[in-house]
This record gives sequence, C-alpha cells and structure tokens, in this order.
Amino acid sequence: MAKIVHTQYRENSGSHNWDETGGCPQYWKNKGGSTYVVSAPSDEAIASVINYSSDYSEEYIMHTEEYDPRNEVFEPWQERTHITIKENGTILESRTSGTEDLRRGLASYSHTWGYENAEARRKGETLTYRVQYVFNNGQIANSEEEARAIFDEIAERAEVFNH
Repeated sequence: MAKIVHTQYRENSGSHNWDETGGCPQYWKNKGGSTYVVSAPSDEAIASVINYSSDYSEEYIMHTEEYDPRNEVFEPWQERTHITIKENGTILESRTSGTEDLRRGLASYSHTWGYENAEARRKGETLTYRVQYVFNNGQIANSEEEARAIFDEIAERAEVFNH
C-alpha cells in the first residue's frame, strides 16, 4: 500500500545552549514539515520510519491519505521524496528535484539512499547511495564530480556564445 504522508518538523531552541546536565530546556518551534510518498507493508511500518523525537528535534506524522499515482502530490518547487519500506525493514529513499529553479541546463537530479532499518535512517548510516543529474542537453552525470564538469562545460559554452 502506498500513502501520502504529511509531517511536522520541530526544533527545540532551548537545546542550543544546553550543556547536557539536568533536564533539557524546552522551547519547541515548528520549522515546517515534509511530504512523502511511502510504500510500506503497514501504517505501523510507516510510523516507525517517519516519527522520531530527541531533546533537539522531532518529526511526526500529521496526516496520511491514500496515494493515487494519477494525481500530482507535489508542488512544482518541491523535492519529491519516495520511501519504500520492505517487509524485512530495509528502506529505500529517493529524493528527486522539482521542476522549478533548476540551474544552468539541469533538467533534474535525484539522490537515492538504502538503509538497513529505521534507526540507521535516523542516524544517516547508509548501505547504498546513488546520485544522478540529468541535463537538458541529454547528458547524465552519476557523481558530483561528473556534474561539476558538465556545469563547467555549459558555462564555457555560454561564455563563448556571449562574447
């Protein structure tokens, strides 16, 4: 089952100067949230991957709804985040660019991470990572370095064309 998941992200501003002795000062501020499309075996699996809380920050699910791939979920400026949670608890997360504000000939980009479980995702401990940049001229870069070289090539062409 796939669901659209809307979250709230909050930061505890009281923790910024906390020396970690005694109780952490509590001064929570809402800092926005995220929208995800999540495929998972259950709502409990979704909650275990999305919801977290610490003395410093938290994110929790505010609303879920059924996902219909025929309907656009994201605004043109939003990154598209898709998460797949498998029966064994492994997670594949992919973030793809929106269609607005792409720079210098870039058509889209995506980052994909693989995680062993929800705890590894929270800690940023990846099993796999992949990046891909697709340019308007049809070139594809599969690393930051390749993308930088293509950006430089596009800039050089534009400089020659403008002179």
